[in-house]
Amino acid sequence: MMRKNILGAAVIFFVTLAFLLMIDDITSNGNHEPQTTSQVEVYDQNNQPDIATLDEDEQ
Repeated sequence: MMRKNILGAAVIFFVTLAFLLMIDDITSNGNHEPQTTSQVEVYDQNNQPDIATLDEDEQ
């Protein structure tokens, strides 16, 4: 009988936790866009790395 009460309490606890997390997610700010960081490297004209870029599509 005791084991059934503990199992029921655990189920109620996890359902309540899931419900509260869902409410928190709904009421939070709608800014869920991923944060992208762009890194721009600036080189001197005489100190550029050896990188080749092609404008053609590879087939």
